[in-house]
Amino acid sequence: MRIRSSLLLVVLLALETQLPVVLCRKKGDKLGGCPPDDGPCSQVIPDQCANDKQCPSSWKCCSRACFLQCMPRVFVKLGKCPVDQLHCLSPRKHLCDKDLDCSGKKRCCVSACGRDCRDPSKG
Repeated sequence: MRIRSSLLLVVLLALETQLPVVLCRKKGDKLGGCPPDDGPCSQVIPDQCANDKQCPSSWKCCSRACFLQCMPRVFVKLGKCPVDQLHCLSPRKHLCDKDLDCSGKKRCCVSACGRDCRDPSKG
């Protein structure tokens, strides 16, 4: 019984060291994601953080227009938002604010004319 417990502990410790790699995160990154950042860069503001370790509790170091700032983390679904190569000629309109606003596996992604729910890209 003692050998099984020791073996289980070794396996769990090994998995913990690989968890950031499996989740495609850098070591030290906290779980979750950052709120959408699609604001204009109106003035240059110095970064308030360089990584998640510099932020309190569960907050993350997130991009805000043209600087980094500690912000409350948000739930993020798997997959990456597709990159939109189009440019919008009409005013921006947001159909979602976060991934939880989208059904199923769809993500709230920045598009040419605002945020909308899209299927994540593969890879």
